[in-house]
Amino acid sequence: MNIRSLLLGHSCRICGKIILGEAYQDWSGNLACKKHNACFCSSCGRYYGSKAKEMVPGEWLCETCVKNVPDKAGAEKTVSYIRTFYKQQGLDIKSHIMLKGVTAAQMANLHSAQARGFVELPPDTDGYHIVVRRYLSRAVLAMVLSHEMLHIWQYEHQIYPPDAICEGFCNLGSYLVMLSIHTPTAMGQIELLNRDTDIVYGDGFRKMKEMYEQKGFSSVITYMQSYKR
Repeated sequence: MNIRSLLLGHSCRICGKIILGEAYQDWSGNLACKKHNACFCSSCGRYYGSKAKEMVPGEWLCETCVKNVPDKAGAEKTVSYIRTFYKQQGLDIKSHIMLKGVTAAQMANLHSAQARGFVELPPDTDGYHIVVRRYLSRAVLAMVLSHEMLHIWQYEHQIYPPDAICEGFCNLGSYLVMLSIHTPTAMGQIELLNRDTDIVYGDGFRKMKEMYEQKGFSSVITYMQSYKR
């Protein structure tokens, strides 16, 4: 979240009080007092207001996301949407994919506190399991699944590039899926991708995005296939 100095008259998204001095600003322009820095939606990253809902202890969703958390059938439709989208781009993910929903606390124990999803390895005889945070809105779930499904494509084809190329490619997929969905939340996820300063996820994404913009997605696929073992 960005910090900025403010003129008088701006109110805090969380407590409603007039902000004096500096405040934090999220990707959608919401402002919050510095003391509320941890009070953001665990799905989309917006600061949440008075209509937020605590899904489980410590995991809050803003009023937009809480109305858009898909059920199991909706999550499976999201997998199908992404699979079809990638196939239209020339990338076919053949494996059966199963989802395991977990809370943020469970994800922290299984992987890391920052993770929203990961692919369980090795796959079982039925296919791949993607472990994903349970309380994500449709757009954010699509963001996470479109990233993890490109890991599965790499595993299917025994493609093992350097970490920045691997994660940057997966983030490029998420970027393209978010563009296709094009809701405010989806575009907010793109903003977060663009702001990412991590040398693997952020710099890797910008490298792969530059290749995509210059040469197209088919050339990106060919480049990834050069790392086949």
